[in-house]
Amino acid sequence: MPISPKDAQFLKQPFGTLVADKDVTLQKISLALKGAKKVISVGDATTERLVSFGITPDVAVIDGKERRSKRDYPNYKARELRCVNPSGVISKDAVAALQDALKLRPPTRVIVDGEEDLLALPIFTMAPIGSVVLYGQPLEGLVIVEITSAKQKQAKDLMDRIGFD
Repeated sequence: MPISPKDAQFLKQPFGTLVADKDVTLQKISLALKGAKKVISVGDATTERLVSFGITPDVAVIDGKERRSKRDYPNYKARELRCVNPSGVISKDAVAALQDALKLRPPTRVIVDGEEDLLALPIFTMAPIGSVVLYGQPLEGLVIVEITSAKQKQAKDLMDRIGFD
């Protein structure tokens, strides 16, 4: 079920701490990831940025696109899972792949046929407490989300509101 324009607008708000592009440094990211149970990246540019800093995410969710333009996948060794997730939805196939990825020994890369943009939401609900999820905020920067029970509830409530169960 595609999301409504009202919910789409709400989803454009950062779910965590927004770090402006010009302020994203290895030191700042390393500090945010210190002690993280799992490091999870959503998006090709975000994953590539972490890898360029020498940080390999435990789980990366990518679609081979950046702002809807084709691009190469971030280059690093990882086990690969694949799923289908059309634009504007959260598919059961994608959720199953994410669940599997979180259980496998890292690093694991989930390659999405379609679009990965909304897949941060189910990750927020499934990632272990104490994990850190990073995703890009287009033309603004990097969003860093520390997974807490409150964040999990917030994401679940939003998924319920947009009609995904």
